[in-house]
Amino acid sequence: MQEPIDKKRPKALQASNFAPNFWLIKEMGRWSNLPKNIESQPNFTLNELMLFRPLALSFFSPSWNNYGEIHLELLQKAHKRLKNIGAEILVMTDVLPEKLDALANEYKLGFNICHDRNNEIAELLGVYSKDYPIWQRITGISNEVPLPATFIIVPNLLIIYSFVDDDFESIFSIKEMEAFIKLYRNK
Repeated sequence: MQEPIDKKRPKALQASNFAPNFWLIKEMGRWSNLPKNIESQPNFTLNELMLFRPLALSFFSPSWNNYGEIHLELLQKAHKRLKNIGAEILVMTDVLPEKLDALANEYKLGFNICHDRNNEIAELLGVYSKDYPIWQRITGISNEVPLPATFIIVPNLLIIYSFVDDDFESIFSIKEMEAFIKLYRNK
């Protein structure tokens, strides 16, 4: 007897969980704002990228269609506001590295964006699983993609905010993200 698909649903990391300190490969990304300590390094960890500042880690796929466009536009609006309070954004995507410049230019993106090869990072954060394919549940999606998700991670890798949209029906809140970062900064 086959297990029901809901039993295979990945468990996304939540606020109060710790994010894994995964490695990023510079050539796999489009980097618009790297700390000086890693500018010349070919690989670096999430923690090194953060350099003592909160980070909004978000996932994006063009296969999300209109939802994806809205997601990117909202992230670009959030970028300016989060930067003003000392935070940065990193977007992980299934877009191939050689197409990241075109994506960034099309949407006028000013934040760091990196290819997530085989959804490895999405899987680490619990927003992707081969056993729980989104294309079987959401009309219009025909590829292996992660769930829309945004996390605020602070330098000790504690997640202080998490947003995961299992059903592609809502979007993260910039105001909530700002509030959590300001609360963290005021501690």
